[in-house]
Amino acid sequence: MAYIDQTILENYISRDELIKLTDDENLRDVNPDRLNEAINAASNEFENYLRDVYDIAQFPTSLPEMLIQLLADLTIYNLYKRRYRLDMPESITEIYKMAIDKLLKISRGEMQLTLPKLANQGFIKINKTEVDRIFNQDELDKL
Repeated sequence: MAYIDQTILENYISRDELIKLTDDENLRDVNPDRLNEAINAASNEFENYLRDVYDIAQFPTSLPEMLIQLLADLTIYNLYKRRYRLDMPESITEIYKMAIDKLLKISRGEMQLTLPKLANQGFIKINKTEVDRIFNQDELDKL
């Protein structure tokens, strides 16, 4: 499911830049197929991080601004990756990494959203490491 469209995306990247990233035929316009391909890939990636925690089917038609920003960042990254795969601008890569970091925090429950959660969703948070466990693997092997 696509959560954003060209109009929303143009709040984060200029139309001229979108044309540069999608217009392989030099028609001087945004290629809607290529743009939708990037939006759908970003939406799928977004859903993959959230589907175990949130009820995606119950999401409102307009998502919170922070999630729209994340989707725009993922889409812009996909457009740049398509055009500049071997020479990706560092700023685009960094923005993508920050977006993925936020999605990871959301999926781990470190950031909460005001969206419908799954009914059977739960977290077990562990604060122990291998070093400070009472029964680490060495102790268990002795038994």
